[in-house]
Amino acid sequence: MDDRDRLIERIEQAEDRFLRLTSAGGASPLASTDLTMRQLQALLVVSFVDGASGQDLSRALGVGLAAVTGITHRLSARGLIRRTVDPHDRRVRRIYLSPKGSAMLAELRDAGRDNKRRLLKRLDTKALHQMADAMDALNEAAESDNG
Repeated sequence: MDDRDRLIERIEQAEDRFLRLTSAGGASPLASTDLTMRQLQALLVVSFVDGASGQDLSRALGVGLAAVTGITHRLSARGLIRRTVDPHDRRVRRIYLSPKGSAMLAELRDAGRDNKRRLLKRLDTKALHQMADAMDALNEAAESDNG
């Protein structure tokens, strides 16, 4: 194993430890939701791709269209999304977050950000610069991977 592989493993272990330490509180809105992981993932996809099609969700979630139909049916029944017919192709359903779905995701996002911000405020300026530089580099890698 070379130095880069060891560093990547160290980062993965640090991330796992961070998730363990920050999820231990259980006070997060995520801990109290009764949505499945797939349903949460679907909501996130729809929040990033407003008007996602079933095909979009199928690709993003790595599941078949039948599974997407079940997921979106349950989310719609809970009032978290709305499905409409695509005006350009009536065979396609477009999926949008409802106000209730948007509010739920905002609550989850805000709780996570508040917790992370609280922890980041405990770091010194040098560590914050390192974190910012690392996040910029990781985002650049993701953008070039997508692009």
